[in-house]
Amino acid sequence: MAALYACTKCHQRFSFEALSQGQQLCKECRIAHPIVKCTYCRTEFQQESKTNTICKKCAQNVKLYGTPKPCQYCNVIAAFIGNKCQRCTNSEKKYGPPLSCEQCKQQCAFDRKDDRKKVDGKLLCWLCTLSYKRVLQKTKEQRKHLSSSSRTSLQEKEQFSRLSSGSHYNSQKTLSTSSIQNEIPKKKPKFEAISANGDSVPSSPEMLCPPTQSAPSVLVQWAASQQSPGAHHYPVSQGTDVLNFSPDLALDSPGTDHFVIIAQLKEEVATLKKMLHQKDQMILEKEKKITELKADLQYQESQMRAKMNQMEKTHKEVMEQLQDRGIKLPRQLGRGPSSFIPVEEILQEGTERAQRQLFIEAFVSTGRVGNITMVMGLHPEYLASFWKTQYLLLHLDGPLPYHKRHYIAIMAAARHQCSYLVGFHVAEFLKVGGNPGWLQGLHCAPQKLRNLNEINKILAHRPWLITKEHIEALLKTGENSWSLAELIQALVLLTHYHSLASFVFGCGINLETDQEGGHAFQPPSPRSCDSSPASEDGGRDAMQEVEVLMARMKLLQECQLEEEGVTQEEMETRFELEKTESLLVAPSVDIAEHTLPPNVLCFVEDPEFGYKDFTRKGEQAPPTFRAQDYSWEDHGYSLINRLYPDMGQLLDEKFQVVYNLTYNTIAMHSGVDTTMLRRAIWNYVHCVFGIRYDDYDYGEVNQLLERSLKVYIKTVACYPERATKRMYTHFWRRFKHSEKVHVNLLLLEARMQAALLYALRAITRYMT
Repeated sequence: MAALYACTKCHQRFSFEALSQGQQLCKECRIAHPIVKCTYCRTEFQQESKTNTICKKCAQNVKLYGTPKPCQYCNVIAAFIGNKCQRCTNSEKKYGPPLSCEQCKQQCAFDRKDDRKKVDGKLLCWLCTLSYKRVLQKTKEQRKHLSSSSRTSLQEKEQFSRLSSGSHYNSQKTLSTSSIQNEIPKKKPKFEAISANGDSVPSSPEMLCPPTQSAPSVLVQWAASQQSPGAHHYPVSQGTDVLNFSPDLALDSPGTDHFVIIAQLKEEVATLKKMLHQKDQMILEKEKKITELKADLQYQESQMRAKMNQMEKTHKEVMEQLQDRGIKLPRQLGRGPSSFIPVEEILQEGTERAQRQLFIEAFVSTGRVGNITMVMGLHPEYLASFWKTQYLLLHLDGPLPYHKRHYIAIMAAARHQCSYLVGFHVAEFLKVGGNPGWLQGLHCAPQKLRNLNEINKILAHRPWLITKEHIEALLKTGENSWSLAELIQALVLLTHYHSLASFVFGCGINLETDQEGGHAFQPPSPRSCDSSPASEDGGRDAMQEVEVLMARMKLLQECQLEEEGVTQEEMETRFELEKTESLLVAPSVDIAEHTLPPNVLCFVEDPEFGYKDFTRKGEQAPPTFRAQDYSWEDHGYSLINRLYPDMGQLLDEKFQVVYNLTYNTIAMHSGVDTTMLRRAIWNYVHCVFGIRYDDYDYGEVNQLLERSLKVYIKTVACYPERATKRMYTHFWRRFKHSEKVHVNLLLLEARMQAALLYALRAITRYMT
């Protein structure tokens, strides 16, 4: 009985022939555990599972040292320690610095000073050596198969000739002849040299004049059929006896190995050419599509332009007809997008800043170019980022349905009595199929939305009061519970529209002409149309304010270069001083309180709840929010991106754009670095909401921000409904309107980030 041997994997017993060489695996284990290359070190190993793509040694190194880097010599991704893999490190210590590999031309081959260890006389790197040996082994296996099939064919021919012979004499003669041939050993031809192109030179002239040739063997026929012009192959000399041609010599010749490599490379080149052709076709199709889209866009623009011109012409004709009939017409309360900024300056600067394309996109997507868009158009880079964020919030896929998004926007805008935003989103709510009954008031909305009211009013006025208990109350299981993804989108919507309400009031955005209250029979009140022109003395004072600000910025920059550093205790003292001084910065008490219109009041519960200073005299202040403990960059960004994909990236881009936005101008001065001034405004807004940066000197705030500017910033950030045109005109009197709009953009984003940080910190505490 034949002996049985155990498979090294499944341990079942098989005959010796059924097991693989080396690994001693059965057929099923060879299929289940193939030999693959390690993703990192490129060595071959037995794969345990399909997901296992690295060898055990590399897996252990990954646990110890982390993901490896490419080796600086061989480019194999196996440099766990330093910039070199362990193989190159050991070889360099043993054989010296690496040399150029003759195959891949990389500086990663090591000369072992022993010609016997070279591959075919060439100095190759480790990877090229392995590749060469694999190709050589594959070639030998193929030719071994061809040689065996050739011998089988010859034996079949001999048997056929014996059977087909007609006489016993011929049969005996054939047998005797074949036996004689078997007894006489054949001499293998010896070759003295190999020519430069790989051709063999026979050692004796007798081989050039052989006896009568027999039928060529299968191996020679295969070799002849595979030859091609220009290929490095091992040719059969003309006139050579094919029966005397040695297959063993052909198998061992380096020229034939080169032929196999070249054949493989030709196949790869053909495949790559085919892929390149396909890619070219795809590029041509895409270019054709782009051309069609450009033509379509140009056509749409021309149609829109013609439509706008026709609408303007029709409106003018209708107005003239009504005036001819003596009909008293209502007129717009405010002229232009803003009651604070002259319409001529908005249109002029918008045209200079090439905002036509953005305005066209706004008109195509919303059917209008709103007043907010017109004013933000003074800063096109920010407007593009703002539009992308708001479009994702309201119109793209998300956990909340579209009508609920607009209802949450209504709730947020109503907290600051912003009729502009409330009216706009009421119309959008109905347009996307919202229930008109919900618009009767917050009490008519579903309980799930009403549960959001508490966190809405806290975020709008006192965000530092948000705790993980508020988050837990919304996320607790029940019929009206929120999912974490829904809550994240709702929080972004709330903070977005709280901050946008600040921008609306801070820039004096007028109601749209088709909104309720956008027209009236009486002229606007003197307070809203008062332009407060500066007198001649006031103009000189404003000029002096600009020069003082420039001098202070220059002095602070010089002090920063000379100052060795302020201690943390001093930094904290200056922050507390600035926080206390912010108590004294408040709008005048004589400002009349706004009476809430009914269409806004119905969405507000607890209207008396408003902003109170973070630090109040006689009260225990909540702990200061240290930005180093929970920051947008390290914590908030990743949390939002995980729960609300793409929103974190867009918000971060928006924050970065407005914070770094500069034209290097201040009033009439150009070439000015405004970084210090922008940072002071941003950090002062965060200071008002109790957020402190340990590495910032809050003494700069008092140096750079005058009292009138502080009053404006705090009013717009904390109670924007109290902002007036007088506040707007009394700070930075010589500055351009676009620069004041930039201040409002900084306020918008700084306020939104502050509220988001408090909300996201509460969510993080809830999750942990």
